[in-house]
Formats: sequence, C-alpha cells, structure tokens
Amino acid sequence: MRIATGTTGTTGPAELGGTAGPTIDTPTVTGRRAGTAVAALLTADALLHALWATGSTWPAGSTEALSQGLLNADVPFTPRTLLPLCALLGTGAVGVFAHSRGRGGRVGALITAAVAAGLAVRSTAGVVWAVGIGTDPGSTFHRLNLAVYTPVCLAFGYAAARVALTGFRRASSRPPRTRAAGR
Repeated sequence: MRIATGTTGTTGPAELGGTAGPTIDTPTVTGRRAGTAVAALLTADALLHALWATGSTWPAGSTEALSQGLLNADVPFTPRTLLPLCALLGTGAVGVFAHSRGRGGRVGALITAAVAAGLAVRSTAGVVWAVGIGTDPGSTFHRLNLAVYTPVCLAFGYAAARVALTGFRRASSRPPRTRAAGR
C-alpha cells in the first residue's frame, strides 16, 4: 500500500490488483512553514494586544501616541476593546497553524481564508494610506504604514492565501466518495 504525498498518486491495494483509492495529500513543507509564520505573526499580535490590555503603552509613551501610531485615530486601549481582539487573533493563529498541517477540517480552512481576506483588506487600505489618502504624510502612522504595516500585511496575506488555497485544492482534488455495490 502506498500513500501519496503530493497532488498525484493512489492509495489502496492497486499494486495488488485492487482498485485505486483516493489520493491522500499531506501539507507541503512550504505550506507548513508559511502556516507557521502566519500563526507566529498572529500570536505575536495577540500578545501585544494582551500587553496593552494591562495598561502598558509600549512602545509608545502614551495611549494617545500608541493610538495615533497604530491606527491614525484616537481610540481607547481598554481591556473591553483589546481582549476580544486577542481572542480573535489567537483563534486565527490556531486555525492557520492547524490548516497548514492538514488539520482543523473545514473550520481551519475557513479561518485561514478569513485571515487571508482580512490581511488583503488591510493591505489594500495600507496602499491607499501610503499614497496619502486619509493620512498626514508627516505622521508617525504614515511612516509606520509604509515601512512596517503594509509590507507585513502584503507578505503574510500572500502566505495565508497560499495556505488557504492549497487546502481548498487538496480538498477539491479528491474524487467523490462512492458507495460499494450491495451496501
């Protein structure tokens, strides 16, 4: 019996004169690495939100400076706002990590697709802000958006999309199950 580790191959006793069964794909090394990287980014972001929920304003000197530097707006950095974001980011990290390893089923696939879509939306907004629409070109937010936020969202959004699409291809490449005669 042979188990395929790509998008081609068969399982089952075909070598012994039986019929070929469905292909069982395993995640690629590249997909696992991309999933691990995206999960690590989301985990780090969740930990930063947890830190800010304690009242810390690191790396800024005040809540106002942190808010302006991260969001280009004055918003409260309260546990009521930050803890749900921690949970959302943590769920995203677990979902992407699981999906990149062929685990998590449809839920993992949907979470991974949602993470990719969210990063695509943030990337698009970042490009709009980068050309100066809605931001002051001299602001800290504008500089951080150009140097950090948008490039990170573009790169990790691409990685998340590859992981998400690989999983959908893997699931859709399997032949449909058929019932054996007489059952």
